[in-house]
Amino acid sequence: MSEGTVETIPWALLAYTIADDDSGATLIDASAKNELTAIFEAADFGQINVAAQIDFKRTPGVFRASLTATPPSRTAVAAKTRDFDDMRAEDHPLWRKIVANVQQSRLRVQMGHTDLNSARASVLQHFLRYGQQECPADRYVVFFYGHSSGPMGLFYDTDARRRVPNTLRLNDLAGSIQAVNGAAVVVFRDCFINTLETACELKNVGEFMIASQSEMPIAGIWPWLPLMTTLLPGARPRDVARSLALQIGSFLDVQANRRPFADAPISLIDLSAAHSVTGPLKALADALEEARRDPVRCRACAKALEGARVGDPIDHSRPGDPALLDVPTLCDNLQVLGSDPVAGPAKALGDAVLGQLVGWHHSQKRRYRGTSIYYKPVTPKDVERSIIESGDSEEAERDALHYRRLALNTATGWDRIALNPLIPVSRGAS
Repeated sequence: MSEGTVETIPWALLAYTIADDDSGATLIDASAKNELTAIFEAADFGQINVAAQIDFKRTPGVFRASLTATPPSRTAVAAKTRDFDDMRAEDHPLWRKIVANVQQSRLRVQMGHTDLNSARASVLQHFLRYGQQECPADRYVVFFYGHSSGPMGLFYDTDARRRVPNTLRLNDLAGSIQAVNGAAVVVFRDCFINTLETACELKNVGEFMIASQSEMPIAGIWPWLPLMTTLLPGARPRDVARSLALQIGSFLDVQANRRPFADAPISLIDLSAAHSVTGPLKALADALEEARRDPVRCRACAKALEGARVGDPIDHSRPGDPALLDVPTLCDNLQVLGSDPVAGPAKALGDAVLGQLVGWHHSQKRRYRGTSIYYKPVTPKDVERSIIESGDSEEAERDALHYRRLALNTATGWDRIALNPLIPVSRGAS
């Protein structure tokens, strides 16, 4: 290796942490700081290269940092990246604390000039390219931390010069991750993001996804030291992903780490198997659409669909969202209908999800069984309680337009059912 170059390493971590949201709470600020501190300290101990970006809710500006076992090239150190300048770690409390504990690695910190909209695809993409420049590796674990509305997108932020906030849509998320050469495992500490919609968007940009079907607790700091030790030279992405998922699941088994929730489901999704669900789901959507013509079938199918809404954001015993269906539960409910034309596609979908897509799943109460799918709430109570379903008509219309364009829907037509739920029809209706 020539002087002033960076050696490519087997694994590196890219962490994108967004504390901005549309609530008045600031708890996530403190949690994000603690999580980031743990990441850097574990990376230093394990000699794992890390690049991170954090956007606080109450602290102005956006910060980037890289921790590398070998210094970046002279060109990289001297260069100014877009909208960011180098700063002394000692000049900010968070980085001062981190640099004080770094013993083996080099910490480089930058601060953005303006409060960037971290929910924009261009901002995420610029960070991921920065991360690859600072931490060149054969494969990456990409970690997201922040708020999520599941299939409607992640984060909630606004530009300094604009008043209207936005979320990062799933197609924009996928387009941004595509910039990472070797995104082996995508890990979400974000609510509701384990859906068929997410898996289908990420199928061509990552190998595995680790995510939750429900609300993701911010209690506790993930066990980053053992998580980092998983990133061994020569380790296969499948083995790394499974080890990460198992350790996160064990962490969430401790009640203090998932408070105030009784359940914190986590799944390992094999993104290469996302194609296996599209055929059965299309057949199921067609069969459900046909069921609308028959009041008896429509009532039975509607009941089966409603019975797969297993979450409620207000009920900590079953955290989740009424705008989501648990897919294995949905498939079981429809198979009970026996000779109805929906039963066959439901079985095929369930087999694909549990046999191929979900590589591993764990929950404490076993209410959640692997992955979810969007299905618009039909009762005023569910609409009011839903975090995913907007109560604002204009925002809901924008969400619906985005939803129709997702890869899952263009391939299967599921949006015909999801956005226009089956409602039980009286026998006398025409």
